[in-house]
Amino acid sequence: MATPDKTCPSGDGKFSLRSRNRVRELWQRTTVLLMVAAAFPLRICSPSLSGRIGIGLGKLAYRIARRHRRRACANLHLAYGEAMSRQERENLTCRVFQHFGRCVVEFVRGPALTEAEFSRMVTCEGWEHIESARAGGKGVLMFTGHIGNWEILGRWLAGVRRLPLTVVAKDPKSPALARYLRAMREGAGFAVLSKGESARSLLRVLRRGEAVCLLADQNSADLFTPFFGIPTGTVAGPATLALHAGVALVPIFCVRKPDGSFLVRCLPALPVSAGSESGDRVLQLTAAMNLSLERMIREYPDQWLWLHNRWKSAFEERNTDRAWSTDAKDALANGGFEEARRRWQGR
Repeated sequence: MATPDKTCPSGDGKFSLRSRNRVRELWQRTTVLLMVAAAFPLRICSPSLSGRIGIGLGKLAYRIARRHRRRACANLHLAYGEAMSRQERENLTCRVFQHFGRCVVEFVRGPALTEAEFSRMVTCEGWEHIESARAGGKGVLMFTGHIGNWEILGRWLAGVRRLPLTVVAKDPKSPALARYLRAMREGAGFAVLSKGESARSLLRVLRRGEAVCLLADQNSADLFTPFFGIPTGTVAGPATLALHAGVALVPIFCVRKPDGSFLVRCLPALPVSAGSESGDRVLQLTAAMNLSLERMIREYPDQWLWLHNRWKSAFEERNTDRAWSTDAKDALANGGFEEARRRWQGR
């Protein structure tokens, strides 16, 4: 009997995981070449022109990235229910693509921006919360999400505020893209650890009195807490790390203002008790993180990564008993479990 070709389309018309990974890696290599080639012209053009280029890039991506476009619309339907019409969801999805098109251009332009330019283009609210958390030489654990421009946030923290900063990033499939991203980020003045590296490294950073910033809004099956009223798989690492280290856990976001400049918003630290790492305490702290992020997204809905399959784990059969209590299934504000699953599936 012939061995099935794992690179050929499967019976349902979808390519195998191995084939999709190869396509993804090829696309990521191409992305590196395009970003390197575009770096010089983008860095010498005006901010207004680069903004228009980013918007155009986003509009193009909206037209060709069908799968991500559909995922964003489904996520919006799940989160907002019938409070947002189909046309409103599609319009918002288009603006999300435009926002991230601008983010890509801003990332490439980053090395050309001087400290003085960053100081003019970024304003800050609530920096006293960071200072309070670091009082007495303590480390601080900050969390943000894929909202606004988190790459600008890192450059501003390290380059303008001179904060000794370490971030954790997930490496892409392509080694070339991974090297490019790491070089760009380390060139901005902060250290980078790959996602999955030992938590001991982060503990050492915090014990030195430095800062760690984590992106905490990606799909996970660690634990499940509400997000837009839906049980959502969320990483337990930030809450566990903060409780173990006994450091402040501070929400921080960098959002785009209508004039194209940025606002860094530092919110009050979430309550953390040193040495209290019980499951309930981790769950409560993670729920508070999700709530902080949700409030920011509701204020700036066109600046969050709706393209990501954020609720995937909650609807996987292996997780439903753990994610959905009987009360949640029956009393969900958006119509119950089956209705939520229908919306998540884009039906």
